[in-house]
Amino acid sequence: MRLEDLDFEYDVVRVVGNGRRERALPFGRKTALALDRYLRTRARHRFADLEALWLGLRGPLTISGLRDLLDRRARQAGIPDLYPHMFRHTFAPRVAQRGGTEVDLMRIAGWRSREMLTRYGASAADARARDAHRRLSPNDRL
Repeated sequence: MRLEDLDFEYDVVRVVGNGRRERALPFGRKTALALDRYLRTRARHRFADLEALWLGLRGPLTISGLRDLLDRRARQAGIPDLYPHMFRHTFAPRVAQRGGTEVDLMRIAGWRSREMLTRYGASAADARARDAHRRLSPNDRL
């Protein structure tokens, strides 16, 4: 990802997904603030002249460097077994829970097929069914 991939006018970042398809991925207000803070700090980095958005101690941050950074921060926060794709798995069901449409989710996630909705939604459907059972269990109402 490069600096030029950020667009603060529309609060989107250009990303390349599967099949080398490019799309604009929206981000929220808190992310915009965090990115602004990062960019101000990044401007003083010894590799600030590079076009890469994310910089590490030795230059552009690699995918494995990002995984290591995420793993280290997760352990510091007491979150076990966190991996990057987990964010995608938790985001998908939350869009539906908060009133987003399937079309919204497909556009944001970059999915062409409704099959992915089923795949990502299955675990959320199971969790909703368990919650419904807890609320509605006939035996617990005796």
